[in-house]
Amino acid sequence: MTMISEFPLFLFTTLGGLAAGAYVAAAIFPDGDRKPKRPWLFPLACLALLGVGLLGVLGHLGRPERFLLAMSNPSSMIAEEAYWSIAFGVLMLVDFVLLLRRGTSPGAVRVVAAVAAVGLMCIMGWAYFTSYGNPAWATWQTLPLFVLGDLAMGAALWGLMREGSYRSGAFAAAFAMLGALAVASIALAAAHFAGLGHNALPFAAAVVLAVAGVAFGLLAWKGRLPGAVAPVLALVCAFAGVAVARYAFYAASVL
Repeated sequence: MTMISEFPLFLFTTLGGLAAGAYVAAAIFPDGDRKPKRPWLFPLACLALLGVGLLGVLGHLGRPERFLLAMSNPSSMIAEEAYWSIAFGVLMLVDFVLLLRRGTSPGAVRVVAAVAAVGLMCIMGWAYFTSYGNPAWATWQTLPLFVLGDLAMGAALWGLMREGSYRSGAFAAAFAMLGALAVASIALAAAHFAGLGHNALPFAAAVVLAVAGVAFGLLAWKGRLPGAVAPVLALVCAFAGVAVARYAFYAASVL
């Protein structure tokens, strides 16, 4: 597949979306009675993902002053993505500092961070849904492709970092449902792209990977594989599936 000109944006939406989806999962399925040894590790990992993604945005703009110029125009999509990213990042930082210093963080912090995460996921998809000059992007399939993909791989990340997540039938069912919805969104995007004459094979590969992620999640629930093997494979496959689909999405804009 050709290297995409929008690779920095691919990096931002994929890594930032992974962090956002994970925080939504963490807010819905909190630690509860389980007290991890390093509770600060989760917000730190998500901060790192978002930080690397934001570096991609700077790479896309080319020069730092362009970022400041974009921020001065609140109606631009880059500015709106930046605002939501900053809000989400600040809330994650608060969560991290509280967990690092006190070993605990109010549940409200994670809930508010999850709200900011949802806003970020939605604005990411909306930015391309409103790209009216590109018929491959300006379609309703774009929104679920981004949001459901982020939620599915984010749930897989939380399932790995929260020990014993898959032993909860509710979490396992939620992950399977999100994975199935993500698969459906990828298939719908594939049909749309194929109808416009774009290569749909990467989307087919993404479907296979996402289905494998759901399967490993179910294996983790059943305890069929030792230790963290199944949760790791569930994350790897879910992330790879979403990443391949998103790469194919951006490939529609190769100049």
